[in-house]
Order: sequence, then structure tokens, then C-alpha cells
Amino acid sequence: MKYFFPMLCVIAAGGAGYVFEPQITPNLISYSNTQERVIEVVEQDGKITVTPKQDPVPPPALPKVDPAPTPVPDPVVKNDPAPEPAPEPPPVAEKMDETPAPTPEPTPEPTPEPKPATNEPLGEAALVTLMQESIKGGQVKEFTFDQVLKWNAGSEEEIDGMKYQTGLAEYKAETIFGVKTMKAKALIKDGKVSKWIWATSGMEIK
Repeated sequence: MKYFFPMLCVIAAGGAGYVFEPQITPNLISYSNTQERVIEVVEQDGKITVTPKQDPVPPPALPKVDPAPTPVPDPVVKNDPAPEPAPEPPPVAEKMDETPAPTPEPTPEPTPEPKPATNEPLGEAALVTLMQESIKGGQVKEFTFDQVLKWNAGSEEEIDGMKYQTGLAEYKAETIFGVKTMKAKALIKDGKVSKWIWATSGMEIK
């Protein structure tokens, strides 16, 4: 008995659905725009009421708000570094003149001016100076200036038809008889020593 009433309700619901199905189907399709049939069966006081089940009204859609544009950062301006100055070209070495410098010519030594000829006799000092310069200059090889012990001015003499002023130079020399003092005579004419001779023999000294 306790299962009879529920079974009766199920049968009644099935019959009601069969009866009212053609009427509520178009409404359900137009309402939901689907082919799915949704009904609600309510039993109250022994009566069965079939009503389409309404879907809850969705909340109104919020207006679409465009997202705030992403701020574009300002382009970074890069300051180009100042261009480096171009390196200066290396200095060009001056081409040296390979021409050899001319060799300077040696300056000729001044030639002593010849003493003017004079007929006046020279003094003793002048005669001695002439004899010393003659020996230092190597006019004779028999003796040297360092060997001379004494210088004397002599008298004027005529030799071989020529007149000369004379001077004597005494010097020491090695002989086969030992060290002896020798005398050489200078024959002076025209301000110079013309030649040397031995004072005793008169022979010319070379």
C-alpha cells in the first residue's frame, strides 16, 4: 500500500507529460533557443502541475572597458660620442742630402815675406837671430841648435869675390880625438844666411 501512491504519481506525471508535451515544447525552444526540453512537475492537493523551468536571468553584462593603453616609454636618445680626431700623419723625415760635403781646402800658411835687401850692415843681435833661425830650420846637418854653446857676430869678409857679413857658432862635437869645441861660420848676405863654412878650413858645411 505504501508504494501504491508513489507509483500512481509517476504514472500520472508520465501521462501529463505526454498530453502537455506538444504545447510546452515550442515555448521551451523559443525561450532557451535549444532543442532541450526542461519542465517542472509539481503535485499539490492531488493535482499535478507541469510548468517549464526557467533558467535564472543572467546579470546584465558589464560594459567592456578597454584596458588602459600601456604607456610607451620615450625613446632614449643616445648621444653619439664625439668623433675622435683623426691621428696626425707622422712627420715625413726630410731626405738628407747624401752629397758629401766638400772638403775644406787647407789654408796655406802665410809665406814669410822676404826681407828687403839692404846695403846697410845688420847689427849683432840681427846676425845672431839669423844664425839661430838657420840652424833651427835645418840648413845644415852637421850640428843642431842644442849643441851650440855660443853665438857671436863677426866682421865683414870678402869670399870668392863676394862680400858677406859673418857670424860664429861654437858647438861641441865628438871626434876621433874626443869631444872638441868646433867653430862654424855663417856667411850672411841680403838679410839671410847664404851658407855655412868651417871657420878654420873655409870648407862648406852640408
